[in-house]
Amino acid sequence: MSNFKNYLKGLFWEYKKPTTLFGVDNAKTIKGEKLGYKTFILYGTPADINSFGKNMCAKATEGCKKACLVTSGRGGFQENVILGRLNKTEFFLRDREAFMQMMVKEIKRAVKNKKENIAIRLNGTTDIPYEHIKVDGYNNIFEMFPDVQFYDYTAIYKRLGNVPSNLHLTFSRKETKDNHVEALMALKRGFNVAVVFDGKPAMWEGYEVIDGDEHDLTFLHKKNCVVGLKAKGKAKKDTTGFVVRSAISQLQTEIKKANRKQYIKDNRLYA
Repeated sequence: MSNFKNYLKGLFWEYKKPTTLFGVDNAKTIKGEKLGYKTFILYGTPADINSFGKNMCAKATEGCKKACLVTSGRGGFQENVILGRLNKTEFFLRDREAFMQMMVKEIKRAVKNKKENIAIRLNGTTDIPYEHIKVDGYNNIFEMFPDVQFYDYTAIYKRLGNVPSNLHLTFSRKETKDNHVEALMALKRGFNVAVVFDGKPAMWEGYEVIDGDEHDLTFLHKKNCVVGLKAKGKAKKDTTGFVVRSAISQLQTEIKKANRKQYIKDNRLYA
């Protein structure tokens, strides 16, 4: 991410105001449709991937930056998708009022045209506390649309229990000690915690692990559980601890390390 500005220069990127904010056509939303929900997700660029260097994920860690969903799915290999997400983040940073007005317009249209239940995720790949952003005389977008179900993942522990009732939050576990403590505290308080695994176990830290990849509608998940997510994109090669490895996987890694050390030793002997 530190080389992102150079990356943009290579693409000859130039900011363009987006024409829409929400997307509805991806693998996550399709799974939700089977449960009777049409899902609208806003994808921006995470962490400090923007021309301002502003951190869009206050609790971003080295592990989550490397393993972020921006490197998986469509966002991982299509430049137009990456730049589209970047333009949305730039729009938010350059003209927040206009950004929020576009959000209001799109949500109103979704509510008016709905033929099924709708759910809205404002942070597809960011962690912006929208509950603190006022809009059109309301304290936040959630207050403006009290009958709409919003949901998100967050690594900001203090948000838990301090957001409007129509915003469901799932805490995100990361590789740092502080975050791990907060994840356990969240579970003890009855919240769900999302954990990325290389192979989903039945239990984690004494709590049941449910399949978080089955669908993205976290507000429908069983309460007080660990939401198990499969490592995707660059997360498959994570070495920071962001991805929780199974005992077998850890053993295989140790064997590979041992074999590599022996290989280097043998080659030095016969060099």
